[in-house]
Amino acid sequence: MLVYLLYELVLIFVRFQLSILYLRTAMKISKHYLAAMLAFTMWGFFSIPLKALAGYLPGSILYYRIVFSVLILFFLLIFFRRKSIAESFNHFNLQSARKKWILVILTLAGGALLTINWLTFIQIVNHINVKTAAFSYLVCPVLTALLGVWLLKESLTGLQWFAVLLCVISCLMIGLNSWLELGFSFLTALTYALYLISQRKNQGFDRLLVLGIQILFALLVLTFLPTGIVVDTPTSISFYLLTALIAVFFTVIPLFLNLYALNKVNAATIGLLMYINPLLNFALAVFWFKESVSAMQALGYAIVFIALVIFNIKWILKKSYQLN
Repeated sequence: MLVYLLYELVLIFVRFQLSILYLRTAMKISKHYLAAMLAFTMWGFFSIPLKALAGYLPGSILYYRIVFSVLILFFLLIFFRRKSIAESFNHFNLQSARKKWILVILTLAGGALLTINWLTFIQIVNHINVKTAAFSYLVCPVLTALLGVWLLKESLTGLQWFAVLLCVISCLMIGLNSWLELGFSFLTALTYALYLISQRKNQGFDRLLVLGIQILFALLVLTFLPTGIVVDTPTSISFYLLTALIAVFFTVIPLFLNLYALNKVNAATIGLLMYINPLLNFALAVFWFKESVSAMQALGYAIVFIALVIFNIKWILKKSYQLN
């Protein structure tokens, strides 16, 4: 079972990499825009390995996901990013004392937000359903776009505001089934939206270094947290293989791509690209995990797709013109 799952995930990843290369060549997409698309597509398949760990406590899955992520990140930093690390520290030292404190707070807050987001997402996928997990990241782009306008003073066109309104309507349609599910979804969405916004403010440093510090901070918090999120030590080899796979393909790579995209792509655009993730999750919920979907939920997702097209219509028309 484990070997088959690993084989399927590798096939999916390879096929998608090939399709992304073709898309980049054919449409001349910005590498930052493409990085965001790739990150959210990878996260769209996260529920597959996560569901395979449903028999373990969410805290244990989270903890060992972070352990493996820290090991991978610091290996990459030590052997491949030493020059960039030195430049980042030099840049940090040039900042004023006030600016240094702000940067430290933004970095550590990012680590805390990621920890909460990951824990709630694991809880939703393994103990509620994948549809609710999809809904979490359906809400997230709306929150990110709105927070980008409020906190970062980014602007939206009238057509984009209409798309946001459609997203709000679709979220209400999908979320009315259960207040508990809606609460978990909102917490997951809000923590990741705030993470994205905070990291848009945290510029000028090696993104892999920032990510390494954030995940190390998360590991220290979980290790020394008095309440003890991690209450057991799994003994199965398959558990550690799957959590290592999650660390590589569903943590380090997509998070780095996402942070890289934030250097050039505004929060509103990132927010709408996030729809790739829940749409894939929804498709997996229906066709892979065979979860039932009401007519109201199906209509809600259809409205989301329409909103996504409307929000990006200018970019779509521009790319279509370039191809012609």
